[in-house]
Amino acid sequence: MELRGIADDLARAGIALFAVSYDSVTTLASFGAKHRITYPLLSDEGSQTLRQLGMVDDDLDRHAAEFGRVIRDDQRGVAYPAVLVLDQDGIVVEKRLHRNYRIRDTGTGLLEAALQIATPARGLEAAARDGTIQVRAHFDAPVYRPYQQLRMTLTLEIAEGWHVYAEPVPPGYAALFVEIEPVAGLEVEPVTWPIGRSFRVTGLGEEFRVLDGTVRVTVPVTFAATAGRGDVTVDVTIRYQACSQTLCLPPAIVRCRLPVREAPLAE
Repeated sequence: MELRGIADDLARAGIALFAVSYDSVTTLASFGAKHRITYPLLSDEGSQTLRQLGMVDDDLDRHAAEFGRVIRDDQRGVAYPAVLVLDQDGIVVEKRLHRNYRIRDTGTGLLEAALQIATPARGLEAAARDGTIQVRAHFDAPVYRPYQQLRMTLTLEIAEGWHVYAEPVPPGYAALFVEIEPVAGLEVEPVTWPIGRSFRVTGLGEEFRVLDGTVRVTVPVTFAATAGRGDVTVDVTIRYQACSQTLCLPPAIVRCRLPVREAPLAE
């Protein structure tokens, strides 16, 4: 369903979009007509192809139990929510797979993460500045749906002539770190920062990894809550320590707030 909104963007980029399901041809035809889906829906009854691709959820009972549901026999063979990116020769070059059948990417998130296609259809941007660093943050969609995974993009602009420390750091120094205030039902994946460049201070035997210029990372965030949760505000804190060739400032923080609306049920 979420892919329906990006089909036109993919077509303009010369990329073919199709979906594969264990449902029958008749079921898929009815589903496609009901939801006005224009890209091909392919049937893999028996899940033979899905199993060859390693996409069948063989832990379906356990995953369904997490949501208080019991699986019917006709639901066996369902796939994990997954996106495969194929090159022109039909070779899988990227595979995006989630841990259970409920968690889904956003359409814009797929465009940016899997295909590197920039899109303006994103959430509101929050910005904050503190001394040597400016932070901009946004989600890849303006709304969330239950158990949908959004990608929070953090862009740090570090003032010219300054740098911040990346892990690992010697004792007494503070590495760049992002902290998201706990919210009930909000699942935050670990952040992977760039490794930075090597840096040494004249007269010291310690070697550092530092980041400078523009630093951009994404934080996958899953809204693991049932419908009706309502709008959410996500509070983000960036902790860092900025230094130049001759001066090292005390550790500091930058905070920003990102509002996200719950998608109406009618959508």
